[in-house]
Amino acid sequence: MNVLVWKPRNSAAPADLSYGWPRVLQVRSTGTPWQLPGVLLRPGEGIMSAAGRAAYAIGLELPSVHRALALDQRPPTAGESEQLVIIVDGGWTDGDDVHAADHSTSPCPHDCQHERRWATSEDFADEIGIATALSAALGKTPAFVVGRGGEVP
Repeated sequence: MNVLVWKPRNSAAPADLSYGWPRVLQVRSTGTPWQLPGVLLRPGEGIMSAAGRAAYAIGLELPSVHRALALDQRPPTAGESEQLVIIVDGGWTDGDDVHAADHSTSPCPHDCQHERRWATSEDFADEIGIATALSAALGKTPAFVVGRGGEVP
Protein backbone atom coordinates (compact mmCIF):
# COMPACT_ATOMS: atom_id res chain seq x y z
CA MET A 1 0.00 0.00 0.00
CA ASN A 2 1.55 3.29 -1.14
CA VAL A 3 0.63 6.93 -0.63
CA LEU A 4 1.00 9.41 -3.49
CA VAL A 5 1.90 12.92 -2.29
CA TRP A 6 2.59 15.47 -5.00
CA LYS A 7 3.81 19.03 -5.35
CA PRO A 8 2.41 21.10 -8.25
CA ARG A 9 4.67 23.31 -10.34
CA ASN A 10 2.21 26.17 -9.70
CA SER A 11 0.36 26.03 -6.36
CA ALA A 12 -2.14 28.64 -7.57
CA ALA A 13 -3.31 26.15 -10.23
CA PRO A 14 -2.32 22.69 -8.95
CA ALA A 15 -3.85 20.65 -11.78
CA ASP A 16 -2.50 22.92 -14.55
CA LEU A 17 0.09 20.89 -16.45
CA SER A 18 1.21 23.78 -18.66
CA TYR A 19 3.97 24.36 -16.08
CA GLY A 20 5.01 20.71 -16.26
CA TRP A 21 4.11 17.55 -14.36
CA PRO A 22 4.10 17.84 -10.56
CA ARG A 23 6.88 16.39 -8.47
CA VAL A 24 6.16 13.26 -6.42
CA LEU A 25 7.36 12.52 -2.90
CA GLN A 26 9.62 9.47 -2.73
CA VAL A 27 11.42 7.84 0.19
CA ARG A 28 14.20 5.33 0.62
CA SER A 29 16.28 3.68 3.27
CA THR A 30 20.03 3.92 2.78
CA GLY A 31 21.07 1.87 -0.23
CA THR A 32 17.54 1.00 -1.41
CA PRO A 33 15.69 2.30 -4.48
CA TRP A 34 13.51 5.42 -4.29
CA GLN A 35 9.80 4.62 -3.97
CA LEU A 36 6.48 6.05 -2.85
CA PRO A 37 5.95 6.07 0.92
CA GLY A 38 4.18 2.90 1.91
CA VAL A 39 3.49 0.13 4.37
CA LEU A 40 2.39 -3.48 4.21
CA LEU A 41 -1.30 -3.98 4.83
CA ARG A 42 -1.79 -5.89 8.09
CA PRO A 43 -4.29 -8.78 8.22
CA GLY A 44 -7.75 -7.32 8.78
CA GLU A 45 -6.55 -3.71 8.41
CA GLY A 46 -8.48 -1.25 6.27
CA ILE A 47 -6.77 0.38 3.33
CA MET A 48 -7.15 3.91 4.68
CA SER A 49 -5.85 2.86 8.10
CA ALA A 50 -2.69 1.58 6.42
CA ALA A 51 -2.49 4.76 4.33
CA GLY A 52 -2.74 6.79 7.53
CA ARG A 53 0.18 4.83 9.02
CA ALA A 54 2.27 5.49 5.90
CA ALA A 55 1.43 9.21 5.96
CA TYR A 56 2.19 9.48 9.69
CA ALA A 57 5.55 7.78 9.18
CA ILE A 58 6.63 10.66 6.93
CA GLY A 59 5.03 13.42 9.02
CA LEU A 60 1.90 14.05 6.93
CA GLU A 61 -1.86 13.73 7.28
CA LEU A 62 -4.14 12.26 4.64
CA PRO A 63 -6.66 14.53 2.89
CA SER A 64 -10.25 14.36 4.12
CA VAL A 65 -11.42 12.79 0.84
CA HIS A 66 -10.12 9.22 0.61
CA ARG A 67 -9.38 7.87 -2.86
CA ALA A 68 -7.65 4.80 -4.20
CA LEU A 69 -5.95 6.11 -7.33
CA ALA A 70 -4.49 2.98 -8.90
CA LEU A 71 -3.80 -0.70 -8.47
CA ASP A 72 -0.40 -1.82 -9.67
CA GLN A 73 0.02 -5.56 -10.15
CA ARG A 74 3.74 -6.25 -10.17
CA PRO A 75 5.11 -9.52 -11.49
CA PRO A 76 7.36 -11.69 -9.32
CA THR A 77 11.01 -10.71 -9.16
CA ALA A 78 14.06 -12.63 -7.98
CA GLY A 79 13.32 -13.83 -4.47
CA GLU A 80 9.93 -12.07 -4.22
CA SER A 81 6.41 -13.10 -5.08
CA GLU A 82 3.93 -11.15 -7.17
CA GLN A 83 2.66 -7.96 -5.51
CA LEU A 84 -0.59 -6.03 -5.71
CA VAL A 85 0.11 -2.42 -4.75
CA ILE A 86 -2.73 -0.04 -3.91
CA ILE A 87 -1.82 3.61 -4.45
CA VAL A 88 -3.87 5.98 -2.27
CA ASP A 89 -4.24 9.75 -2.64
CA GLY A 90 -2.01 11.55 -0.13
CA GLY A 91 -2.94 14.96 -1.50
CA TRP A 92 -0.72 17.77 -2.66
CA THR A 93 1.44 20.27 -0.88
CA ASP A 94 3.32 23.41 -1.78
CA GLY A 95 5.78 22.90 1.08
CA ASP A 96 9.53 22.79 0.56
CA ASP A 97 10.52 20.30 3.24
CA VAL A 98 12.52 18.26 0.71
CA HIS A 99 14.62 19.59 -2.12
CA ALA A 100 14.03 18.93 -5.81
CA ALA A 101 16.36 20.99 -7.96
CA ASP A 102 19.57 19.17 -7.11
CA HIS A 103 17.97 15.93 -5.88
CA SER A 104 19.43 16.52 -2.44
CA THR A 105 17.46 14.87 0.31
CA SER A 106 16.12 15.65 3.71
CA PRO A 107 15.69 13.36 6.69
CA CYS A 108 12.31 12.20 7.85
CA PRO A 109 10.77 14.34 10.63
CA HIS A 110 10.50 11.24 12.83
CA ASP A 111 13.46 9.42 14.31
CA CYS A 112 13.93 6.92 11.48
CA GLN A 113 16.46 5.89 8.88
CA HIS A 114 15.05 7.04 5.57
CA GLU A 115 15.45 9.99 3.25
CA ARG A 116 12.86 11.93 1.23
CA ARG A 117 12.98 13.76 -2.10
CA TRP A 118 10.70 15.39 -4.64
CA ALA A 119 11.05 13.30 -7.80
CA THR A 120 10.44 14.67 -11.30
CA SER A 121 8.43 12.90 -13.97
CA GLU A 122 11.71 11.71 -15.50
CA ASP A 123 12.58 9.97 -12.21
CA PHE A 124 9.44 7.84 -12.28
CA ALA A 125 8.91 7.56 -16.05
CA ASP A 126 9.15 3.76 -15.94
CA GLU A 127 6.71 3.44 -13.03
CA ILE A 128 3.32 2.96 -14.68
CA GLY A 129 1.52 2.76 -11.32
CA ILE A 130 2.89 6.14 -10.17
CA ALA A 131 2.14 7.83 -13.49
CA THR A 132 -1.40 6.41 -13.53
CA ALA A 133 -2.04 7.44 -9.91
CA LEU A 134 -0.71 10.96 -10.49
CA SER A 135 -2.85 11.34 -13.59
CA ALA A 136 -5.91 10.22 -11.59
CA ALA A 137 -5.04 12.61 -8.73
CA LEU A 138 -4.94 15.48 -11.26
CA GLY A 139 -8.30 14.41 -12.65
CA LYS A 140 -6.85 13.51 -16.04
CA THR A 141 -7.87 9.83 -15.97
CA PRO A 142 -10.42 7.94 -13.89
CA ALA A 143 -9.24 6.97 -10.44
CA PHE A 144 -8.70 3.27 -9.91
CA VAL A 145 -7.05 1.90 -13.02
CA VAL A 146 -6.16 -1.79 -12.89
CA GLY A 147 -3.51 -3.65 -14.84
CA ARG A 148 -0.45 -3.11 -16.98
CA GLY A 149 -1.86 -4.62 -20.15
CA GLY A 150 -0.72 -7.78 -21.85
CA GLU A 151 -1.85 -11.30 -21.17
CA VAL A 152 -2.73 -12.67 -17.79
CA PRO A 153 -1.08 -16.06 -17.18
